[in-house]
Amino acid sequence: MKLITFLGTTDYEEVEYRWHDLSKPTKFVQEALVRWLQPETTCVLLTERARAEQWQKLRSLLEKHTEIMEINIPDGKKEAELWRIFTAISNAVHEGDEIAFDITHGFRSLPMIALLTIAYLKQVKGVKVQHVVYGVYEKGKHEAPILDLTPFANLLDWLAAAKMFMATGDSSELGRLIQEVQNDAYRNRGAYGENLPRALKNFGMALEEVSNDLLLARVPNLPKSVINLIEKQKRASAEVSDWTPPLTLLLDKIAATYAPFQDDSLPTQAKLIRWYLNHNHIVQATTLAREWVVSYYAQQKSLSRADAEDELNQRANNQENDELVQLWSSIRNIRNDLAHCGFSRAEGQVLSATSIRQNAEEVVKQIERLAQQEAVDC
Repeated sequence: MKLITFLGTTDYEEVEYRWHDLSKPTKFVQEALVRWLQPETTCVLLTERARAEQWQKLRSLLEKHTEIMEINIPDGKKEAELWRIFTAISNAVHEGDEIAFDITHGFRSLPMIALLTIAYLKQVKGVKVQHVVYGVYEKGKHEAPILDLTPFANLLDWLAAAKMFMATGDSSELGRLIQEVQNDAYRNRGAYGENLPRALKNFGMALEEVSNDLLLARVPNLPKSVINLIEKQKRASAEVSDWTPPLTLLLDKIAATYAPFQDDSLPTQAKLIRWYLNHNHIVQATTLAREWVVSYYAQQKSLSRADAEDELNQRANNQENDELVQLWSSIRNIRNDLAHCGFSRAEGQVLSATSIRQNAEEVVKQIERLAQQEAVDC
């Protein structure tokens, strides 16, 4: 583990730092943390003044217990200096490192820079953040409790998962985080007693199931998985506020996103096609659009799906001047182009992504008109 810590310039008094059932009298919180966490390496972020006034005192306390890495940083009074601090921290952390962050003596905006750097490193270097701690040192007081801010570093994971859900409709990462909360609670059951979550994991698994059905276009399975999700969400709602506060604001959005897909009717499938397109899942949108037209034509003509598809292909090959047949031809061309990744076209004639999307938009609009009429007729 690496401990990353800031050293300030204050002439610190000795206080008794307390964390859970641990305590240590010292002038420097870093001494206590090194004793408790036993990091292989301790990275100390030093301004020029901190190095001159405090560093030798702290170094003498740490050097027998951990490898020390000195990291020079500016004061952080300007934006350019803040970026230098970000770079310094990033360079000290390697792929997959387990780290603890101490922001007790970070001054001005340094704690915020530290938290944002954590978010970045977790995403791009796979860093595992074991602890984010803050010692509540107040001059003149004899004790200083250490606050564990790790859940607030994890809030950044929730932010990334929420962004994924809002942008793409994919809630699988939210589902994974929800399951991890219950798993972690049971791993550390001694801290919670009997007050453990029992419905969160099933809710998280249901979210993953819906996302997988959507992204893999398992349309016949989707109504069942959505109904299951709604049931599991109701059962977990009381636990969400206690165990996953960041999720609370998303519950209504999750329900509003997936609830429309509780049946497998043609109007509902048309809504799903639009949903795919709006979330930039164009391959799924055009694939389902093709199947939708087959189902629609089969229903209109009282044919099996296989016979309906054969008849549509024959009429399209004959270039019949019929709105539905022309729609089928458009969908067939787009779908084949996507399925063959553009290789079905001659060199220099491959459609651009923008053209594909524009063509898909026109197809979806036509399907929506047909679906609206279908709903009226029903």
